[in-house]
Amino acid sequence: MSKILVLDDDQSNADVIQMVLEDQAFVVVSINHSDELQSAIKNFQPDLIVMDILLDKGDGRELCNAIKRNTETRNIPVLLITAMLESQAEKIPSMADGIIFKPFDYVKLHRKVRRLIH
Repeated sequence: MSKILVLDDDQSNADVIQMVLEDQAFVVVSINHSDELQSAIKNFQPDLIVMDILLDKGDGRELCNAIKRNTETRNIPVLLITAMLESQAEKIPSMADGIIFKPFDYVKLHRKVRRLIH
């Protein structure tokens, strides 16, 4: 069973994403503070990270880039989610494996998640 870590500083968004992914038989842990990310990765060892771009203390694109530069975490796929316009989201380059723009339908989320986890 694949494990997914969700990082979204909006608790209701994180809850909905978690519920949708759990309904698809994934094991999901969600966190709401970007400063919890490293310990959550270490403790949970996710197969995929689903992360919002606009966070409480930081930018999901920069956190994603840090994950991808770290030799211990670089192979974990990262899927970014955002309410930004595509042109805004591209202002900071990201090494994310995928991005979904809000509002998104959950079928599309599920399809992207499946593709990234294999």
